Amino acid sequence: MTEKGVFQVDKKVIGVDIGGTNLRFGIVKRSGLILHRLIRPTMAQLGRETVIKNIIDGIEELIAVSNIKKKSILGIGLGTPGFIDSKGIITFSPNLPGWQNVDLKKIIRSRIKIPVIIENDANAAAFGERWLGAGRSSQNLLCITLGTGIGGGIILNNKIWHGDKGMAGEIGHITVNPDGLLCNCGNYGCLEAYSSATGMINRIKDLAERGRETSLLPKIKSGIELNAREIFLEAKIGDLLALEVIEDAGKYLGIAISGFANLLNIKTVIIYGGLASGLGLFANKMKEEIRKRVIPSFSGDVRVLKAKLKDDAGMIGAAGVVLHSKGLLRFK
Repeated sequence: MTEKGVFQVDKKVIGVDIGGTNLRFGIVKRSGLILHRLIRPTMAQLGRETVIKNIIDGIEELIAVSNIKKKSILGIGLGTPGFIDSKGIITFSPNLPGWQNVDLKKIIRSRIKIPVIIENDANAAAFGERWLGAGRSSQNLLCITLGTGIGGGIILNNKIWHGDKGMAGEIGHITVNPDGLLCNCGNYGCLEAYSSATGMINRIKDLAERGRETSLLPKIKSGIELNAREIFLEAKIGDLLALEVIEDAGKYLGIAISGFANLLNIKTVIIYGGLASGLGLFANKMKEEIRKRVIPSFSGDVRVLKAKLKDDAGMIGAAGVVLHSKGLLRFK
Protein backbone atom coordinates (compact mmCIF):
# COMPACT_ATOMS: atom_id res chain seq x y z
CA MET A 1 0.00 0.00 0.00
CA THR A 2 1.26 3.45 -0.85
CA GLU A 3 2.01 6.03 1.77
CA LYS A 4 -0.98 7.99 0.50
CA GLY A 5 -3.16 4.88 0.88
CA VAL A 6 -2.06 4.37 4.49
CA PHE A 7 -2.78 8.03 5.19
CA GLN A 8 -6.30 7.75 3.76
CA VAL A 9 -7.13 4.55 5.68
CA ASP A 10 -6.13 6.21 8.96
CA LYS A 11 -8.35 9.22 8.32
CA LYS A 12 -11.71 9.68 10.02
CA VAL A 13 -14.98 11.04 8.65
CA ILE A 14 -17.73 13.14 10.19
CA GLY A 15 -21.34 12.08 9.80
CA VAL A 16 -24.19 14.53 10.43
CA ASP A 17 -27.86 13.56 10.58
CA ILE A 18 -30.11 16.61 10.25
CA GLY A 19 -33.47 15.77 11.79
CA GLY A 20 -36.58 17.84 12.26
CA THR A 21 -35.99 17.75 16.02
CA ASN A 22 -32.32 16.93 16.61
CA LEU A 23 -28.94 17.20 14.92
CA ARG A 24 -26.66 14.19 15.43
CA PHE A 25 -22.92 14.47 14.85
CA GLY A 26 -20.29 11.73 14.95
CA ILE A 27 -16.65 11.14 14.11
CA VAL A 28 -16.54 7.70 12.51
CA LYS A 29 -13.68 5.33 11.71
CA ARG A 30 -13.46 3.28 8.52
CA SER A 31 -14.78 0.28 10.50
CA GLY A 32 -17.94 2.22 11.40
CA LEU A 33 -16.90 2.72 15.02
CA ILE A 34 -18.12 6.06 16.40
CA LEU A 35 -15.25 7.73 18.23
CA HIS A 36 -17.09 10.84 19.42
CA ARG A 37 -20.67 12.03 19.15
CA LEU A 38 -22.85 15.05 19.89
CA ILE A 39 -26.60 15.66 19.85
CA ARG A 40 -27.95 19.19 19.56
CA PRO A 41 -31.48 20.56 18.95
CA THR A 42 -32.25 21.51 15.35
CA MET A 43 -34.48 24.50 16.24
CA ALA A 44 -36.10 24.28 12.81
CA GLN A 45 -38.92 26.58 13.92
CA LEU A 46 -36.41 29.45 14.22
CA GLY A 47 -35.63 29.37 10.49
CA ARG A 48 -32.98 28.28 8.05
CA GLU A 49 -30.12 30.49 9.24
CA THR A 50 -30.46 29.24 12.82
CA VAL A 51 -30.36 25.61 11.68
CA ILE A 52 -27.29 26.22 9.49
CA LYS A 53 -25.54 27.96 12.39
CA ASN A 54 -26.38 25.03 14.67
CA ILE A 55 -24.94 22.58 12.13
CA ILE A 56 -21.70 24.54 11.79
CA ASP A 57 -21.38 25.07 15.53
CA GLY A 58 -22.00 21.37 16.15
CA ILE A 59 -19.32 20.27 13.68
CA GLU A 60 -16.80 22.70 15.14
CA GLU A 61 -17.63 21.62 18.68
CA LEU A 62 -17.28 17.95 17.73
CA ILE A 63 -13.84 18.56 16.25
CA ALA A 64 -12.79 20.56 19.31
CA VAL A 65 -13.93 18.06 21.94
CA SER A 66 -12.53 15.08 20.02
CA ASN A 67 -9.07 16.67 19.86
CA ILE A 68 -8.73 15.45 16.27
CA LYS A 69 -6.97 17.69 13.78
CA LYS A 70 -8.91 18.85 10.72
CA LYS A 71 -6.25 17.47 8.36
CA SER A 72 -7.02 13.95 9.63
CA ILE A 73 -10.70 14.27 8.61
CA LEU A 74 -11.34 12.90 5.14
CA GLY A 75 -14.71 14.57 4.70
CA ILE A 76 -18.11 15.43 6.13
CA GLY A 77 -21.27 13.56 5.17
CA LEU A 78 -24.54 15.44 5.64
CA GLY A 79 -27.82 13.53 5.76
CA THR A 80 -30.63 16.04 5.37
CA PRO A 81 -34.41 15.82 4.87
CA GLY A 82 -35.99 17.12 1.70
CA PHE A 83 -35.55 16.92 -2.05
CA ILE A 84 -31.91 17.07 -3.15
CA ASP A 85 -31.12 17.43 -6.85
CA SER A 86 -28.21 15.88 -8.74
CA LYS A 87 -26.05 18.95 -7.98
CA GLY A 88 -26.54 18.58 -4.24
CA ILE A 89 -28.95 21.51 -3.88
CA ILE A 90 -31.79 21.15 -1.36
CA THR A 91 -34.61 22.26 -3.61
CA PHE A 92 -37.36 21.93 -1.01
CA SER A 93 -37.76 20.43 2.46
CA PRO A 94 -41.37 20.20 3.69
CA ASN A 95 -40.35 19.79 7.32
CA LEU A 96 -37.64 22.48 7.45
CA PRO A 97 -39.36 25.88 7.05
CA GLY A 98 -37.74 28.18 4.51
CA TRP A 99 -35.49 25.55 2.94
CA GLN A 100 -35.72 26.13 -0.80
CA ASN A 101 -32.79 25.99 -3.22
CA VAL A 102 -30.21 25.84 -0.43
CA ASP A 103 -26.63 24.87 -1.34
CA LEU A 104 -25.86 23.54 2.14
CA LYS A 105 -22.84 21.61 0.91
CA LYS A 106 -21.18 24.80 -0.33
CA ILE A 107 -22.08 26.74 2.81
CA ILE A 108 -20.63 24.12 5.18
CA ARG A 109 -17.49 23.58 3.12
CA SER A 110 -16.78 27.32 2.92
CA ARG A 111 -17.02 27.62 6.71
CA ILE A 112 -15.41 24.38 7.90
CA LYS A 113 -12.82 23.99 5.11
CA ILE A 114 -13.35 20.23 4.82
CA PRO A 115 -14.83 18.43 1.75
CA VAL A 116 -18.57 17.82 2.08
CA ILE A 117 -20.96 15.27 0.55
CA ILE A 118 -24.70 15.80 0.97
CA GLU A 119 -27.25 13.01 0.87
CA ASN A 120 -30.95 12.71 1.59
CA ASP A 121 -31.38 11.61 5.22
CA ALA A 122 -33.38 8.50 4.33
CA ASN A 123 -30.76 7.48 1.76
CA ALA A 124 -28.08 7.95 4.41
CA ALA A 125 -30.04 5.79 6.88
CA ALA A 126 -30.53 3.10 4.22
CA PHE A 127 -26.80 3.11 3.48
CA GLY A 128 -25.99 2.85 7.18
CA GLU A 129 -28.34 -0.11 7.65
CA ARG A 130 -26.89 -1.84 4.56
CA TRP A 131 -23.38 -1.30 5.89
CA LEU A 132 -23.71 -2.19 9.57
CA GLY A 133 -27.38 -2.73 10.42
CA ALA A 134 -30.41 -4.86 9.66
CA GLY A 135 -29.66 -4.92 5.92
CA ARG A 136 -26.13 -6.36 6.04
CA SER A 137 -27.22 -9.46 4.11
CA SER A 138 -29.39 -7.59 1.58
CA GLN A 139 -28.11 -6.21 -1.72
CA ASN A 140 -31.51 -4.60 -2.26
CA LEU A 141 -33.60 -2.91 0.40
CA LEU A 142 -36.02 -0.11 1.20
CA CYS A 143 -35.42 1.91 4.37
CA ILE A 144 -38.33 4.03 5.57
CA THR A 145 -37.72 6.84 8.05
CA LEU A 146 -40.73 7.47 10.26
CA GLY A 147 -40.42 10.69 12.19
CA THR A 148 -41.51 14.31 11.83
CA GLY A 149 -41.95 13.45 8.15
CA ILE A 150 -41.46 10.26 6.14
CA GLY A 151 -38.56 9.52 3.84
CA GLY A 152 -37.43 6.49 1.90
CA GLY A 153 -33.99 5.30 0.91
CA ILE A 154 -33.55 2.63 -1.76
CA ILE A 155 -30.49 0.41 -2.10
CA LEU A 156 -30.32 -1.46 -5.42
CA ASN A 157 -27.38 -3.77 -6.08
CA ASN A 158 -25.57 -2.28 -3.08
CA LYS A 159 -25.87 1.31 -4.32
CA ILE A 160 -28.15 4.18 -3.37
CA TRP A 161 -30.74 4.65 -6.10
CA HIS A 162 -31.06 8.40 -6.76
CA GLY A 163 -33.18 8.46 -9.91
CA ASP A 164 -32.77 10.86 -12.83
CA LYS A 165 -32.66 14.06 -10.78
CA GLY A 166 -31.45 12.71 -7.45
CA MET A 167 -34.87 12.65 -5.79
CA ALA A 168 -35.79 8.94 -5.76
CA GLY A 169 -37.22 7.25 -2.69
CA GLU A 170 -39.75 9.85 -1.55
CA ILE A 171 -42.17 7.24 -0.25
CA GLY A 172 -43.68 9.82 2.11
CA HIS A 173 -45.18 11.59 -0.89
CA ILE A 174 -46.75 8.59 -2.56
CA THR A 175 -50.52 9.05 -2.73
CA VAL A 176 -52.19 6.41 -0.56
CA ASN A 177 -55.62 8.09 -0.41
CA PRO A 178 -56.54 10.07 -3.56
CA ASP A 179 -59.22 12.09 -1.73
CA GLY A 180 -57.22 12.37 1.45
CA LEU A 181 -55.68 14.95 3.74
CA LEU A 182 -53.53 17.91 2.72
CA CYS A 183 -49.80 17.19 3.06
CA ASN A 184 -47.03 19.70 3.84
CA CYS A 185 -45.77 19.22 0.27
CA GLY A 186 -49.03 20.69 -1.09
CA ASN A 187 -50.48 17.44 -2.41
CA TYR A 188 -53.43 15.53 -0.97
CA GLY A 189 -53.48 12.00 0.43
CA CYS A 190 -49.72 11.49 0.83
CA LEU A 191 -48.44 8.75 3.13
CA GLU A 192 -46.77 11.47 5.23
CA ALA A 193 -50.16 13.05 5.97
CA TYR A 194 -51.23 9.85 7.74
CA SER A 195 -48.21 7.91 9.00
CA SER A 196 -45.69 10.53 10.11
CA ALA A 197 -45.61 12.04 13.60
CA THR A 198 -46.91 15.30 12.13
CA GLY A 199 -49.66 13.49 10.26
CA MET A 200 -50.87 11.56 13.29
CA ILE A 201 -50.85 14.67 15.49
CA ASN A 202 -52.83 16.64 12.90
CA ARG A 203 -55.32 13.80 12.46
CA ILE A 204 -56.10 13.26 16.13
CA LYS A 205 -56.44 17.01 16.70
CA ASP A 206 -58.81 17.32 13.74
CA LEU A 207 -60.93 14.33 14.78
CA ALA A 208 -61.08 15.50 18.41
CA GLU A 209 -62.16 18.98 17.35
CA ARG A 210 -64.92 17.35 15.28
CA GLY A 211 -66.34 15.70 18.40
CA ARG A 212 -64.55 12.35 18.66
CA GLU A 213 -63.75 11.30 22.21
CA THR A 214 -60.14 11.05 23.39
CA SER A 215 -58.29 11.46 26.67
CA LEU A 216 -56.02 13.91 24.84
CA LEU A 217 -58.85 16.42 24.31
CA PRO A 218 -58.01 18.63 27.35
CA LYS A 219 -54.43 19.04 26.12
CA ILE A 220 -55.59 19.70 22.55
CA LYS A 221 -58.04 22.38 23.76
CA SER A 222 -55.36 24.00 25.93
CA GLY A 223 -53.22 24.70 22.88
CA ILE A 224 -50.21 22.89 24.38
CA GLU A 225 -48.15 21.20 21.67
CA LEU A 226 -48.97 17.52 21.29
CA ASN A 227 -46.36 14.92 20.35
CA ALA A 228 -46.59 11.46 18.80
CA ARG A 229 -45.22 9.77 21.91
CA GLU A 230 -48.31 10.89 23.85
CA ILE A 231 -50.58 9.42 21.19
CA PHE A 232 -48.80 6.06 21.45
CA LEU A 233 -48.93 6.13 25.26
CA GLU A 234 -52.68 6.83 25.28
CA ALA A 235 -53.29 4.10 22.71
CA LYS A 236 -51.49 1.58 24.94
CA ILE A 237 -53.80 2.35 27.86
CA GLY A 238 -56.99 2.12 25.86
CA ASP A 239 -57.67 5.42 24.08
CA LEU A 240 -59.68 4.21 21.07
CA LEU A 241 -59.18 7.30 18.92
CA ALA A 242 -55.43 7.26 19.48
CA LEU A 243 -55.36 3.57 18.54
CA GLU A 244 -57.47 4.22 15.43
CA VAL A 245 -55.09 6.94 14.23
CA ILE A 246 -52.07 4.67 14.80
CA GLU A 247 -53.68 1.68 13.10
CA ASP A 248 -54.63 3.86 10.13
CA ALA A 249 -50.99 4.93 9.97
CA GLY A 250 -50.02 1.26 9.77
CA LYS A 251 -52.64 0.58 7.11
CA TYR A 252 -51.41 3.33 4.81
CA LEU A 253 -47.79 2.38 5.43
CA GLY A 254 -48.63 -1.17 4.34
CA ILE A 255 -50.25 0.13 1.16
CA ALA A 256 -47.12 2.13 0.29
CA ILE A 257 -44.75 -0.76 1.07
CA SER A 258 -46.84 -3.08 -1.11
CA GLY A 259 -46.46 -0.76 -4.07
CA PHE A 260 -42.68 -0.67 -3.69
CA ALA A 261 -42.47 -4.44 -3.25
CA ASN A 262 -44.52 -5.10 -6.37
CA LEU A 263 -42.60 -2.57 -8.44
CA LEU A 264 -39.02 -3.39 -7.44
CA ASN A 265 -39.27 -6.94 -6.06
CA ILE A 266 -37.55 -5.78 -2.87
CA LYS A 267 -38.09 -8.16 0.04
CA THR A 268 -36.23 -6.31 2.82
CA VAL A 269 -37.92 -3.26 4.32
CA ILE A 270 -36.32 -1.50 7.30
CA ILE A 271 -38.20 0.91 9.56
CA TYR A 272 -36.08 3.66 11.08
CA GLY A 273 -36.75 6.88 12.97
CA GLY A 274 -38.52 8.20 16.02
CA LEU A 275 -41.71 6.18 15.42
CA ALA A 276 -39.94 2.84 14.86
CA SER A 277 -40.19 2.08 18.59
CA GLY A 278 -44.00 2.04 18.21
CA LEU A 279 -43.95 -0.53 15.43
CA GLY A 280 -45.79 -3.06 17.59
CA LEU A 281 -48.94 -0.93 17.67
CA PHE A 282 -49.28 -0.52 13.91
CA ALA A 283 -47.48 -3.65 12.68
CA ASN A 284 -50.59 -5.85 12.39
CA LYS A 285 -52.47 -3.41 10.14
CA MET A 286 -49.34 -2.80 8.08
CA LYS A 287 -48.70 -6.54 7.58
CA GLU A 288 -52.38 -7.13 6.78
CA GLU A 289 -52.17 -4.67 3.88
CA ILE A 290 -48.91 -6.21 2.66
CA ARG A 291 -50.48 -9.68 2.62
CA LYS A 292 -53.53 -8.36 0.74
CA ARG A 293 -51.70 -6.25 -1.83
CA VAL A 294 -48.31 -7.79 -2.63
CA ILE A 295 -48.31 -10.32 -5.48
CA PRO A 296 -49.21 -13.63 -3.77
CA SER A 297 -46.16 -15.57 -4.95
CA PHE A 298 -43.92 -12.90 -3.39
CA SER A 299 -45.83 -11.61 -0.35
CA GLY A 300 -44.41 -14.25 1.99
CA ASP A 301 -40.86 -13.12 1.23
CA VAL A 302 -41.38 -9.49 2.25
CA ARG A 303 -39.90 -8.87 5.70
CA VAL A 304 -40.27 -5.64 7.66
CA LEU A 305 -37.46 -5.13 10.17
CA LYS A 306 -36.60 -2.53 12.77
CA ALA A 307 -33.39 -0.64 12.11
CA LYS A 308 -30.53 -2.07 14.16
CA LEU A 309 -28.56 1.17 14.25
CA LYS A 310 -31.59 3.01 15.65
CA ASP A 311 -30.94 6.75 15.92
CA ASP A 312 -27.37 6.36 14.63
CA ALA A 313 -28.37 5.01 11.20
CA GLY A 314 -28.47 8.37 9.42
CA MET A 315 -25.26 9.65 10.97
CA ILE A 316 -23.31 6.43 10.35
CA GLY A 317 -24.73 6.21 6.84
CA ALA A 318 -23.73 9.80 6.03
CA ALA A 319 -20.18 8.97 7.14
CA GLY A 320 -20.28 5.75 5.11
CA VAL A 321 -21.26 7.64 1.95
CA VAL A 322 -18.04 9.68 2.29
CA LEU A 323 -15.94 6.51 2.74
CA HIS A 324 -17.68 4.87 -0.23
CA SER A 325 -17.02 7.91 -2.44
CA LYS A 326 -13.29 7.61 -1.64
CA GLY A 327 -13.15 3.89 -2.43
CA LEU A 328 -12.63 2.97 1.23
CA LEU A 329 -15.92 1.09 1.65
CA ARG A 330 -17.13 -1.71 -0.61
CA PHE A 331 -19.88 -4.29 -0.17
CA LYS A 332 -19.47 -7.92 -1.20
